[in-house]
Amino acid sequence: MASASVFAALYAVLGTIPISKLVLGQGYFLTASNFVAPLSGMLFGPVVGGLAAIVGDAIDSYTGYVSLAGTGLSIVAADVAVALTAGLAFSGKRKAAFCLTLSVLALYWLDPLSVLFVGPVPFTWLFMIALAAFAPLLLLEGRGRISKLNPAFVVGVTFAALLCGQFTGTLVAQNLAVRVYGVLTAEEWRALARTFFGLYPVERVFFTAVGSLISLPVLRAFSRRRGST
Repeated sequence: MASASVFAALYAVLGTIPISKLVLGQGYFLTASNFVAPLSGMLFGPVVGGLAAIVGDAIDSYTGYVSLAGTGLSIVAADVAVALTAGLAFSGKRKAAFCLTLSVLALYWLDPLSVLFVGPVPFTWLFMIALAAFAPLLLLEGRGRISKLNPAFVVGVTFAALLCGQFTGTLVAQNLAVRVYGVLTAEEWRALARTFFGLYPVERVFFTAVGSLISLPVLRAFSRRRGST
């Protein structure tokens, strides 16, 4: 818990560095904290890792760097989903990790507010690719064919976790904006969502690449430290 508290403080500091503007965020941004959101789950497990992310978000909300009011609650939901996915995968709860990501995908497709296709292309095409890679990686790790510190496993978990967070946040944002607060109509939301169809894959790949480059040496350092104690 002490380590998680330190990590929450780091998360909050990174939360002051803007990276990508939120579509529904009153001028707020996705921040550099997204680089370490999967790592919080990998290091501390789904519960403590998720709590560390929430505490970091709460600190940033208090200091004014992020809004957790209104549709800004989607930020917390996304961060918790990321930490849960990564934490479940790294704590050996592979079926739960995959079922969580699959459930988020299914809920997105079932929600009448969701944009399902842009032309002939599914809106969730990248999430579907991430899941297709996630399943065999979990299977291989479970059978001992690869280790949790294998770069392919770390990248795969990071990729799936970040996309799970992306669509969890989208689900929460669209329902708050349309059904709860009524700031947008369903058609206005769908028109807005289509504008970031070409942007979110670039954003998620970028966060995955940087997040994986950060996570790999940190995980190996923690592994060596635990092995020596």
